[in-house]
Amino acid sequence: MRTLIFTAHHQLQQSAAALATACHAARRGYRTLVASSGPGHLIGHLLHQTLGSRPLELEPNLAAMEIHPHEEVARRWEQVRPSLRSGLVARLRDLGPDELPAFPGIDAVAAMLVAERARQSGRFDLLILDGPSPDALIRALTLPDVLRWAVRLIFGLDRGPGKSRASQEQAMIPAAIVAPSATAPLQELRIELEQTRSLETESGARVRMVALPPELRLPPLRAALTAFGLFGLASDEVIVNGQPDQVDDESRHDFSHETSRARPLLRIGQLELTPANRDTWALRGAALYRDGDVFASESPRPASSERDLRLLIPFLDAKSLDIAVASEEVVVQLGQLRRHVLLPGLVDGGRLRARVEGELLRLWVE
Repeated sequence: MRTLIFTAHHQLQQSAAALATACHAARRGYRTLVASSGPGHLIGHLLHQTLGSRPLELEPNLAAMEIHPHEEVARRWEQVRPSLRSGLVARLRDLGPDELPAFPGIDAVAAMLVAERARQSGRFDLLILDGPSPDALIRALTLPDVLRWAVRLIFGLDRGPGKSRASQEQAMIPAAIVAPSATAPLQELRIELEQTRSLETESGARVRMVALPPELRLPPLRAALTAFGLFGLASDEVIVNGQPDQVDDESRHDFSHETSRARPLLRIGQLELTPANRDTWALRGAALYRDGDVFASESPRPASSERDLRLLIPFLDAKSLDIAVASEEVVVQLGQLRRHVLLPGLVDGGRLRARVEGELLRLWVE
């Protein structure tokens, strides 16, 4: 199953592009699920259709749903609770689903839970996520770092079984003196969140930004694309809602693979934003994609491994890049963005290497 995440600073344009793409893909034979991550949930309104938190089959190859973040996170929490049997975390079993907080990035986390459930079901070839917003998506991508930092600080646990000497010596409550059943759920939750970073390889996930022509020259759009690249989420297209003559030559040059293969391509087309039936939305999608495949502009990503991480980062400014090693992690700081990377080999005394080639950042251990 492949995943397209539509995001924008204007929700109506984002929802219209997601819906047009979904209807067009379904008519081309993809078994498609379009899911609105909210909070506005415009997909149902644009279709004149009442949607719920379960996929509703609208026609062969097309289903739609609304993602309710608290409901999705609560469902996952109910699966985790039985494993909290003893130790320090046993008391968390008393925490009911209604008590879970609305943490930053919850929309995106809920969307990832839906994506995983859809993939496991085997019912769909394509999942189209309507949202979340760029800021919410970036916050969700930083959650694994936050949780890993907390788990390392408190228990001294690293990736997998963990317990390296350095992290144990610095831990507030070393895992060596805590029953494994007490820390296992935390490890599982941390690893599950880290897997959101592997969406590209697990489900062919791509981000598609939707924008107006003037936004192509503004910092927020480019900063969001840079952040997605830093955290390993590929952006293959920027869908521009406008006429071709509204996009200046400089923008066309900036969003070109001849300039940098890290940058998403421009897809320019006038999107109607008014509610309509599925046939009309399919025609709008066909016009947007010129009757072609929704993945026509997809380009291959650089191969990475556990010891060799390669990131294509659109609009990467090497002068604002800082790379350091702290607590057995590689800390990559790019302006106000910061990502912590675990590279096996550092714990064993390997030497970190880094190289920037255009907008490709490579990190590896020798």
